[in-house]
Amino acid sequence: MLLKHLYDFAVSRHLLDDLAFSPKAVRWIIELDSRGNLLGGGPQATGDDKRGKEFSCPQTTRPKVAGGVSEFLADGLTAVFGLDSDPDAPMPASKRADRDANNLAKRDDFWAQIAAAHVAHPSSEVNALLSFGTRITKEPPPFLRWGKATDGKSEKSAWWLTTASGTEARLGPENFTFRVNGSLLLEDETLRQFWRDRHGSEVADARTGFASGRCLVTGQENQRLAPTHNPKIQGVPNTQSFGASIVSFDKPAFGSYGFDQSLNAPTSDAAAIAYSIALNHLIGSSDHSVRIGQTTLCFWPAQTAIAKTPFAFLNKPDPKVIGDFVRAPFAGVEREIVRRDRFYAVTLAGNSGRIVIRHWIDISLEQAVENLHQWFRDLEISVPARAPKKAAKAGAKERDYHPLSLYWLACTTVREAKELSPDTTAQLYRAALDGTAPSLSLLKPILNQLHSRLVRDDTYNLLYDESRFALLKLILNRNRPQDTMEIKPSLTADTEDAAYNCGRLLAILADAQSKALNADTKKGEDWKTANATIMDRYFGTASVSPSSVLPLLIRLNRHHLDKIRKSERYGGHERFIQEQVESVLVLFKPARPGLPPSFPRTLDLQAQGRFALGFYQQHAADAAARQTNKKAQTPVPAPAVTA
Repeated sequence: MLLKHLYDFAVSRHLLDDLAFSPKAVRWIIELDSRGNLLGGGPQATGDDKRGKEFSCPQTTRPKVAGGVSEFLADGLTAVFGLDSDPDAPMPASKRADRDANNLAKRDDFWAQIAAAHVAHPSSEVNALLSFGTRITKEPPPFLRWGKATDGKSEKSAWWLTTASGTEARLGPENFTFRVNGSLLLEDETLRQFWRDRHGSEVADARTGFASGRCLVTGQENQRLAPTHNPKIQGVPNTQSFGASIVSFDKPAFGSYGFDQSLNAPTSDAAAIAYSIALNHLIGSSDHSVRIGQTTLCFWPAQTAIAKTPFAFLNKPDPKVIGDFVRAPFAGVEREIVRRDRFYAVTLAGNSGRIVIRHWIDISLEQAVENLHQWFRDLEISVPARAPKKAAKAGAKERDYHPLSLYWLACTTVREAKELSPDTTAQLYRAALDGTAPSLSLLKPILNQLHSRLVRDDTYNLLYDESRFALLKLILNRNRPQDTMEIKPSLTADTEDAAYNCGRLLAILADAQSKALNADTKKGEDWKTANATIMDRYFGTASVSPSSVLPLLIRLNRHHLDKIRKSERYGGHERFIQEQVESVLVLFKPARPGLPPSFPRTLDLQAQGRFALGFYQQHAADAAARQTNKKAQTPVPAPAVTA
């Protein structure tokens, strides 16, 4: 069924209307006059980045694995000029000879296709291009050189290109095309029709000898069955650079009943092309796919009712847009159309030459939107306002941080992104789109990484770790037993939940210690001081066994309050801190009247999560209160007096 849904997507989005062409980045345009002479000092760049601008380019169906095959009108260094990408690469003489012969065969194929176009549709522009091609077969064009950088910054040899403006650029795997007499040949409709005819011939030749039968995707009889499914699916992590297949029977052991290759899962050539093109389109669109670690998630509505789906929020959720979506998830959308439409999502992972489908979803679009709406409501958590960003240095790359994106949420479970488990990402996307509850087993790595950062990472800022605490809140609330509290977006000061209040109490005591340690300094308040803090020493133990730590810290807090009271900087704050401590302690019931508050002996995993959230939300509430007080005390500048 999944392949049928992909096939329908390709048909409904008109992805099969012109299979002879596909979008491809072309960085360099070689300008020629009517005689095929180069105009300017070299090619012109089509864009600022290293890939260049995307054009609708001819696409060959001939397999390139064997070599000697090029594209039409737009291709790379080897196809256009016959030059090796690395002529100094060490290799045996026989292998070098074969590689050089393959390079020349690829160049000859490139120019032979242009010559065939001129025979079919003679034109002065194509004739000028052929004249240029004849000259560069004798010697490379003057704008190319192999060697080291002229500025001495790199000792490694490479191909360098002199641009039309006279600057020199290092070449990578970039494509060239041609403009003759001001006409871009890629956009010449006569040449495009020539390529459609040639592409049709290639397809017909490739299908010669195909077996006929019923297609499992479309259900149609007497269809030409594809022995292998092309084009390959590209962009899935852990697959080869030229792509991989979903349906693949490349070993005799995978066959059955005497069928060879993909005839074990008979699919028409047209259907195989359609679902492959659909999947490549989805993977290449940020509105329809998300990559998280070694997993790719694709999602789409069956019909075209919603031009830009809200599911793109999973990738880069903008806070303002998310806020609008949470308030009105169906704004601007006809609800009846959404009710009739379906929504599909698939999780893909790579295994060398094959693509593994880990999970897929088929639900109504209305339900998917409501699930996504609830996902962001469950992730909502109050975070203090951030200080304005400092201006980035020229050329510096800004960190692409979106705390509520699937990627950053998943990263809270690991030390480094490369350690992300496909199972973790699959759980989170199912929770977002299918409305499921992520496993409680995720709490352990989230809390372990929190403890590690508190103790070992001097740059860690608890207040702005929104991803971690938002995900903690969602997991706890979706797995919440009836007799435990529901975590709200902001601090809950009147709950009797012991674990949550233990976290709050530790946060207050840690803040008191921070003030005491910084009472006599001229620096501003700082989470990390030269001394070991309460968070460093006691967070891990307090979150598991509060009764073994909190009484000790309460006694220690008296010394901190004395120091704060005597300081010029924080004098008077001790009364507020004492009131905070007492307001939390009163929520704990003593074992017997007249005894001090009784703290839990041990906390299970869910209670440890509530402890961490109480700790965070108390800190966040205090930080927000300090920001409010600071604004209230800031004097308003007097208006300027004009003469």
